[in-house]
Amino acid sequence: MTHSPLTEPASMTTPPLSDPNSMTTTAPSALTRPNATGAPLSDERIAAVHESFTRQGLMGTLGAQLSALSRGEATIHVPLSDRVTQQHGFFHGGVIGAIADTACGYAALSIVPDGKAGLTAEYKINLMSPADGELLVAVGRVLKPGRTLIVCQAEVFVEKAGARKLCAVALMTLCVVDTLSAI
Repeated sequence: MTHSPLTEPASMTTPPLSDPNSMTTTAPSALTRPNATGAPLSDERIAAVHESFTRQGLMGTLGAQLSALSRGEATIHVPLSDRVTQQHGFFHGGVIGAIADTACGYAALSIVPDGKAGLTAEYKINLMSPADGELLVAVGRVLKPGRTLIVCQAEVFVEKAGARKLCAVALMTLCVVDTLSAI
């Protein structure tokens, strides 16, 4: 089934948040799924990424959830709340940038060798429309893996009344580094 990157029915989304007022992650075994870029991730890698996400202080503050993970791709959701809006009631641009960055970071982490991590070197984001909705969804994908640099792209969607609309696109470069601490 194909779908437009601009609008996608809510039925194409990942499962709803279990607790929209706190950071949660889907059980590690539920995060894996094979995709066109290779075999499913190992249980150890999924558990490491799951544990790493739970240590993300900002993601906890935002009420974010790591909802899908596969080799080269990660999806993060943030539900609408007063703590993530700007003065007009839309999702704040800083929240959009933060989850785009994090989705790309975990997409990169899914492909680097053990003992390595991806550290954001730079990113550019285009905010294409107001993020007016109930749920913000960032899908980070590795575009070009490398030994020292990884290029990723994030698409950020906003969901409202069962419809999904593209509100931002980010392009990011990550440096492959020795793990700075336990992943």
